Amino acid sequence: MLCGPGSIANGIMLMNDTNTWTIKGILIGMIALIYFITYLILRNSTRLVSILGKTVNNVMMRLMGLILMVIAVKCFVSELKPILIDIIQSNRM
Repeated sequence: MLCGPGSIANGIMLMNDTNTWTIKGILIGMIALIYFITYLILRNSTRLVSILGKTVNNVMMRLMGLILMVIAVKCFVSELKPILIDIIQSNRM
């Protein structure tokens, strides 16, 4: 989940855009820092859940579900649009 195709493609593009080893080192360091922060958050997630409380966790779960639904609808519509355009154009002929 942390390293999907978008993250890999973004990392490859950023590495190709850099000219010096210093900038590449900074990029690799930032990626390592993000993974370390993510590790700390995931390691302390049980403590974090108890601090936030049940209501905040329920709200966050609903928001994540809403975001996931919006992304799914966007993907569905963007894939359906060319198909519908082809169907409409083939019916005109």
